[in-house]
Amino acid sequence: MTDKPGMPTGGGDDAGSIMALLERVAGLMDSVQTTQQRMEERQLELENTVKTIQSDVVKLTNDHANTSSTVDRLLEKTRKVSRHIKDVRVRVENQNIRVKKVEATQGDLLAKNKFRVVIYQVRVIDVWSFDELVLM
Repeated sequence: MTDKPGMPTGGGDDAGSIMALLERVAGLMDSVQTTQQRMEERQLELENTVKTIQSDVVKLTNDHANTSSTVDRLLEKTRKVSRHIKDVRVRVENQNIRVKKVEATQGDLLAKNKFRVVIYQVRVIDVWSFDELVLM
């Protein structure tokens, strides 16, 4: 080994400082490895969390599609009911018009012809009681 100018020739101090430096480097390496291991664990946790969120989003999407389908069916049924109600309303209004015409016609007939309705009851005579009626 050639000694460099300006360096002490005693190798003991150099060996101690090299050992201290190597220990510091080894400590830094351990610290870096520990930090890297924690980062990898955290990365796995984040990946699992992302997978859970993706699964929840897929479920939410499916639920939304089902809800949308149900709402569409309900809206279609509501439209059908509304159309039927409109049809019934028109028929009832037409029937009311016809009833008013019949009432007016009936009123005219009663006024013009003095039309009378006679209600009578037919009496059924029992054969056994016929003798009693004749005797009376």
